[in-house]
Amino acid sequence: MFLSNNYFHYWVDSKKDEEIEKFQECIDSYIYFKKDSLLITNQLIRENRNFQAPKLLKTFLLLFSRDINKLTLAKDTIKSISVDNINNHFHKYLEIAKLWINNDLKNLLNKLELIIKENPKDIFAIRLFHFNNIFLGIDGKFLDKHEEILSKWSENDQHYNLLLGMTSYAYEENNLIDKAKFLAVNSLKQSSNDLWSWHALLHVHDNENNDSINKNNNFNKINWSIYGPIKRHIWWHQSLILFYNQEYEKSLKLFDEYFSSSQIFYLDFCNACSFLLRLNYKGVDVRDRMDKLKDYAEYFKNQHILPFIDFHLIFYYSYYDDQGYFEQLEKKMEDNYLKNSFKENYINFLKPIIKNMKTHELLNENIIKSKFKYLGGSFAQRELIFLSLIQNTKYEKNKSNLISEYNNYKSVSKLYV
Repeated sequence: MFLSNNYFHYWVDSKKDEEIEKFQECIDSYIYFKKDSLLITNQLIRENRNFQAPKLLKTFLLLFSRDINKLTLAKDTIKSISVDNINNHFHKYLEIAKLWINNDLKNLLNKLELIIKENPKDIFAIRLFHFNNIFLGIDGKFLDKHEEILSKWSENDQHYNLLLGMTSYAYEENNLIDKAKFLAVNSLKQSSNDLWSWHALLHVHDNENNDSINKNNNFNKINWSIYGPIKRHIWWHQSLILFYNQEYEKSLKLFDEYFSSSQIFYLDFCNACSFLLRLNYKGVDVRDRMDKLKDYAEYFKNQHILPFIDFHLIFYYSYYDDQGYFEQLEKKMEDNYLKNSFKENYINFLKPIIKNMKTHELLNENIIKSKFKYLGGSFAQRELIFLSLIQNTKYEKNKSNLISEYNNYKSVSKLYV
């Protein structure tokens, strides 16, 4: 029997059971990565314009798109929230939404930590903390904070397995593979319907070069039709495992099945670009598929909302030797990143990468040892940086350092370089 952790009740502003139940459905849809979360949230807003909680949730869902063109809609949504009858907890989340709109992720994370400290089982706050922290860099502090949160929970708590999946991810990103595997497996034993726990297990398999997930009955029973873009990221991980095993045709076949250029979402572009460039570095012809990404690249190239997206764009346009893109790139990025939480990420990591791609010059060894973690995402995503720099640099010492540091971290790297 699970103990309910419905901390969203603290900021829900309706007393109607039917509305509260429907809002619970919205929250569940979000935390389980279902594709209908925005749809049912909009429906709830239409049914009662005086219900403020779904408007706040909609704002967060729009911000998760990491799309500057959705920012206007997020701003309009937050302006529509009436603050006349909301409580203090709602005000705290409202402040977080405003910080996010301004791309002030450092202060956002600080405010979220205060909420979590007050309510350590607030799964919504924990999820916001988990995913936003990923783009400021995953280090030991990230893991320590997840362990601290986990210590406040028990296996009888509702959503406990979700927290196991998030903590597993933190372990893997700190190269603690055995612990990551233990938590991911235990999470999926409790419940097999959390895609982030499957994702955490795939990260472990990625390090082990293990394709056994394809034989897992629970994994094969997943109804993919109810989920959003996270499913394509999971399939990307499966493609990588095929790639590690040099099964390039099979990996491309899987890629062609899941990739669709009809939807514009930043992670789809980053995954597709990352996967195709890996194949290109192995001599596989991917030109037609790269060309299909041009609409994505053009859509995001002047947004500069996340360094994570930008480093993929840098390598994408390097593939085409597009010098026009690079000529104005730093100025445009500085106009954005020097004013928000990504200032140091840009100066210390993104800018040197741009310089290397333009001039083939040496990178500082400390940057290489950082694993570029402050550019965001997982190592599985950031290893594209290693591969692209190894491919691009003309200095053997630099190339040797890159390969050595890569080998130290990634057990299957020998299959790459």
